[in-house]
Formats: sequence, structure tokens, C-alpha cells
Amino acid sequence: MINTLLPKNILIYCSSLLYTPFKCTITALSLILGINHDKLGRILYKKYHWKEILMNIACEIDLNSGYLIVDETEVNKSYSKITNGLSWLYSHKEKRHLFCYQIILICWTNGKKTFPLAWKIYSKGGKTKTDLAIELMSYCLYVLRIKPQAFLFDAFYASEKILSFLEKNNQDYFTQVPRNRLFDGLALKKHEKGRPYWMKIGYLKNKIKVQLVKNRRKYYITNRIGMTRKEQLATYKIRWQIELIFRFVKSQLGLEHCQSTSKQVQQNHFGCCFLVYALLQDTVQKTGLSLYAIRKKATLECLNTNNVDLTSYFNSA
Repeated sequence: MINTLLPKNILIYCSSLLYTPFKCTITALSLILGINHDKLGRILYKKYHWKEILMNIACEIDLNSGYLIVDETEVNKSYSKITNGLSWLYSHKEKRHLFCYQIILICWTNGKKTFPLAWKIYSKGGKTKTDLAIELMSYCLYVLRIKPQAFLFDAFYASEKILSFLEKNNQDYFTQVPRNRLFDGLALKKHEKGRPYWMKIGYLKNKIKVQLVKNRRKYYITNRIGMTRKEQLATYKIRWQIELIFRFVKSQLGLEHCQSTSKQVQQNHFGCCFLVYALLQDTVQKTGLSLYAIRKKATLECLNTNNVDLTSYFNSA
């Protein structure tokens, strides 16, 4: 079964993330599990193959029947000690610079289940976020051999380099684009001035043919020509599933709370947060409860019984 393939230590740490009602530091987690603080810390110093671990969770799903989504999130460490890999980076969502990690994540979804598949950490002065995103896409296409219905991403990743990569690999995509993007040789904001809703077929740079929809002040493109406006916008909206991952792992699993100064420990903590999200997908579908309700129920049981069942919420075990 799936969980028998997971390292036992990782399952222990994942359980502690799910059950603890406190801030998810190693001290708090060790109190919940009744495990020595140092022993729990040593779990995170080992090197794990996270791509394989995450793939083990999704291996029984038909990955060709869903979408692949790419996006990034910041792990804010503004009040942390100097840690390997941390730097001051601009957050487009916060509209300011943060002392943080930036995680670029690729996930699979069919709208009902969503599984994180792999991620990269952006380092200032290293590979660009565009190059890291292409590496993640390549991993899914060439290594996992997924044939997705389409790739979904926001305007930041709608670069010519990424679009050309997807065109070269005959992949469909749905994305938002900025209003200064050239479309048929003219900036989008100069097309159809004053009209909030319209749809056209035309060309971006490098002769990339797309169908463009304007919806109020935003612009959306796809290379799947011939869809209705409503279908195109509805498909792009599926991209929101990755935002739900980021919201849950930050607010409920303490993605930003690991206090270690080791990048390896931070990586393992991120991996465990994403793994818990993946493991709970079956529980959500079988019980009809939301992820937040499952999390609340687990913490209440832990407080009431002082007994942590490592697999009770991971129904894939």
C-alpha cells in the first residue's frame, strides 16, 4: 500500500504537523508526539527523495486526466536567523521585499484531488524562476510521462520562453498575460479601448498563435483555439487549486514555522507539509469533510485523548 512505501520517520513528522494545535515548531511537535526533541530533529537532517515520495501518493491516479499547475509562494523568514538559501526577494503578492525562500511548485489536479508533484527553491544569483519552472514541466513530461489536458499558470510564468517550450512539446496551456504584452504587434491595453469584454485570435512574439479573452481589466490566452470564452475562463480558474495548497500548508501546517538554520531541514519540512496535503486527499473525498475540518478534528482528538494515531487520517495506508 502507499504508506508502506513512506519512510517511517517522515510519517511520524507528518502526523505531528497534522495533530499539533500549537505553532508547528520542533519543540511543540515533540510534545504532541511524546518524542525526544533531538530525535525528532534528526529526522529532518536526513536526505529524502521527495519526488519519489510524492509520486508514490499519486501513483494510483490517472495523471493524464487532469491539469498541471505551476506557481510560486514565499516562505517568509523576515524574523529568522541567517539561514542557507535565504535572501531578500520581491514578492509580487505582498508588493514588497521579504527575507524568504521562494518555492516554485508544480502540482496535478482534476478539480477534485490535487497532488503536489515537485518543487524547486529559487536562489538569488542562480537559475531564473522561468528556467526552474521549465525544469519542473520537463520532469512531469519526460520523467513521469504525464500527458496533461493542459498547463495552467499566472501571468508571471507566461514568458515567451515557457510558451515556446510548451508549443515545441505540443502542450496546451491557459494563462493570464499582462496588459503591456504585444498582441498582433500592439500592446494589449491599446486593443479595443473602452471595451471590457472581447475575444480575438492573433499572434504573440515568435509567431505564437493564441486565442485571447479580455474579461474586465484582465487578459487571458490559450493555444487551444476554438473554445468559447466561458470555457476558456473556467479552465483557467482551475489554477486556483494550487493557491489552496499554499493557503492550507501555511495556515494549518506551519510551512513558515520551521526554525532550523539548515536548508536541508527546511527542504524536508516543506516536503512533509506538501506530503500531508497529498495524503489527506483521499480522506476529504471519503468523508466529505474539508481539509480544515479534518485538521480541527485531529487536533481536538489529540488534546482530548493525548494519543496520536499515526494513520487514522491518512486513509491511503
